[in-house]
Amino acid sequence: MTQIESNNSKKQAIDAVASMPFDMTKVATGPTAYKINWETINARFKEYKDFLMEAPQVMDPERLQFLHDVYTEYNGEPVVYIRARLLERVLTQKKIFLDGNPIVGTLTGTRCGVYPYPEWNVQWIKDEMQMAKMTSLGEMKIPRETEDLLKQTYKEWKGRTCIDLNNKMFKDMFGFDSHPYHKAGMFYENVSVASGSGIADYPKVLNHGMRAVLDDLKERLRNCPTTLADKERFDLYRSMIVVCEAVIAHSHRYAELVENAAAEETDPKNKAELLEIAEICRRVPEFPARNFREAIQSFWFMHVCIETEQMACATSPGRFGQYMYPFYKKDIEEGKLNREQVVALLKLQWIKHMELAEYQGGSYAKTLSGHTGQTMTIGGLDKDGRDASTELEVLLLETQIQARGIQPTLTLLYHPKLSESYMGKVVQCIRGGSGQPQILNNTAVIERTLARFAQYKDGITLEDARNCGNYGCVSTGICGKGSFITQEDQPCLAKIIEMVMYNGKDPRTKKQLGVETGDITSFQSFDELYDAYKCQLKHLFTVSRKHSDLSQMARLQVVPSVLRSVMYDGCIEKGMCEEAGGTRYPQVNPIMTAGIDAANSLLAIKHLVFDTRKITMEQLMTAIKANFEGYEDIRKMCYDAPKHGNDYPEIEEFVQQYYHDVDEIHNSIGPDCFGYRTPLDAYSLSYHNYFGALMGALPTGRKAGVALTDGSVSAMPGTDHEGITALIKAGATAIDTVRYGANHFNVKLVPAALEGPAGTRLLSSLLKTYCDLGGSHIQFNVVTSATLKKAQEVPQEYKDLVVRVAGFSAYFTRLDKGVQDEIVKRTEYSQAC
Repeated sequence: MTQIESNNSKKQAIDAVASMPFDMTKVATGPTAYKINWETINARFKEYKDFLMEAPQVMDPERLQFLHDVYTEYNGEPVVYIRARLLERVLTQKKIFLDGNPIVGTLTGTRCGVYPYPEWNVQWIKDEMQMAKMTSLGEMKIPRETEDLLKQTYKEWKGRTCIDLNNKMFKDMFGFDSHPYHKAGMFYENVSVASGSGIADYPKVLNHGMRAVLDDLKERLRNCPTTLADKERFDLYRSMIVVCEAVIAHSHRYAELVENAAAEETDPKNKAELLEIAEICRRVPEFPARNFREAIQSFWFMHVCIETEQMACATSPGRFGQYMYPFYKKDIEEGKLNREQVVALLKLQWIKHMELAEYQGGSYAKTLSGHTGQTMTIGGLDKDGRDASTELEVLLLETQIQARGIQPTLTLLYHPKLSESYMGKVVQCIRGGSGQPQILNNTAVIERTLARFAQYKDGITLEDARNCGNYGCVSTGICGKGSFITQEDQPCLAKIIEMVMYNGKDPRTKKQLGVETGDITSFQSFDELYDAYKCQLKHLFTVSRKHSDLSQMARLQVVPSVLRSVMYDGCIEKGMCEEAGGTRYPQVNPIMTAGIDAANSLLAIKHLVFDTRKITMEQLMTAIKANFEGYEDIRKMCYDAPKHGNDYPEIEEFVQQYYHDVDEIHNSIGPDCFGYRTPLDAYSLSYHNYFGALMGALPTGRKAGVALTDGSVSAMPGTDHEGITALIKAGATAIDTVRYGANHFNVKLVPAALEGPAGTRLLSSLLKTYCDLGGSHIQFNVVTSATLKKAQEVPQEYKDLVVRVAGFSAYFTRLDKGVQDEIVKRTEYSQAC
């Protein structure tokens, strides 16, 4: 078959699937090769979804006890080996159960269970025990037994955690405490929470099985030199063997559990389903998957085991619809499954993803809004530069349309070769209002990937760069061959405005955290003001970059990951864990927040004080210190001052220059902890709400305590008044997408704007225009502000309302009110062009 014929065949298959009506009432018809009780599949999904909407999440105490026991039992062993034994203990001894889902395996021993990970930080245990605690699905309960174990854990780990070690090393090196910078909202101490993100090499397990990985590791250990120089490699290999055996034992535990349940089952259909599940668990992930049912279970076992080791935001499945496609295609062609049944199975997988949650303190809950970052990447190119989309990806979009879930979240790598029918399904999904998929410009992602890794010792191949994927929120990397550690402590760029206004003193904590750049009322020109800003920013980066480098050392000493290192290419070959830079493409992703607030603040001062001289600096500072109370006229002038998002050439040129300067100052501090120049990731998650609560009024007209601007190239809510075309152009050109890493752009449309074929064409054209202009990222909320306000008034009637926050979706009524209000205020557009 020629390539043209192959491409035509692929297009026809995608066209056919994209145009299917998907009547899920017919799921039980068709193939009967698998023993799933298809007659009950829709009812089961509804039951699980209803349970998730109502049930409080519960903090499970098991891991806390295992943590105490393992660290006592293996005291004196290398920490990497202790970590392996800890994961082994959890996987082989935690309570397991069946909940009726044919895809088995849960994070904890309870439904909707949450594990604490105190190795990173225990301060929240002392400070927040009696406070309400929120996760992605709502309030989390802490049983009395867990409270007692948490208190014991606090005593055992206080002074030994990642953040404790990080801050000790920083103080030893520089002679002062870095924590006041975090407390003031100048940056967020990232190492205080479990982190480390990427796309594991799931295809390795699907196609070869964990037994093959285990056999390879045992051979490497036998051949490992016993010199002191190879001690790290020796310890890592024996640790990896422990976790690989634990993963296999974990699946066999489920096989035995299901076999016992089948022995007691009297309904023949249910019994047949259980016996089939047991057979699958006996095979995968130990051996290669042979079909779609085995592949989906093998994937899930690996995913939940990775999350169990380190439940943190951004363990992403990657290009799931592409590496799972051969298994799907085989079953479809052999008549073992029909497409409705595939969607039904995927919906049950979606439930599994939504059940995963984390809690590591109130500030973390506020900054991430429960986001777990289990992102699936669709679209993109294959290794030869051809369209990589598959008909299975169409079914992933259909699954999201029906499930309306918040995890996994979908990301489209957009390129012009995507078919019209495929893009029609993308628009249909966006139109559904779940904020999915978000769009990344595949050309921009590949270009910056090539530029970033060209500096590495072995460079990068174009084939690897094309195998890019979205980690977590909007960051990108190479599937299976690289993971990122969020190095930067999430500096708040808007906070630097306060440092300039108050001569380096934080107005809330009254501590001198910045440098003394002079009394702002004495500045004679905008250039003088901007120089002061850059001086304050360099001081912050000097603190945050060094603190972050040391945080990586703390991770390596306290929480090295073992299973994750097995699942990333390079670590086994190098004999180095992920935290030490063992992956083929190790990377750090410094995240910047509130750049538009900073740029708009600088522009407002320039316009009002230096260009038009409408007010003096003294008048502005008096109004800001009063939070604009009694100075509404000045606040209105500040709010009305020219702002980013309206395609005013002078304004947008300054925003471009501003981000260029931020990047230059950031990299003037030196290379990252792996020795490379690090491009900035500019996006917000929910840090814009967290930091906003710690800040006073700004020259933009924003009042104290209000959430900052979302994203990094979005407009300040309500200030983009020149229409969506101007907003799109401004957002696309604000940041050099090759120089920077990821960025983040939100747009809100009313549902009527996307109705019918005309709405599909309009949104497709908008996406093409944005990417043609060089934009990196764009995402949509398709909802009216009136609906959102109604949901705030009667949340019980809108439990299933999904919105887009940052690079993730969330249930609106479960968000912090500061985030809710910010989304409500975003400008809504009634047409998509």
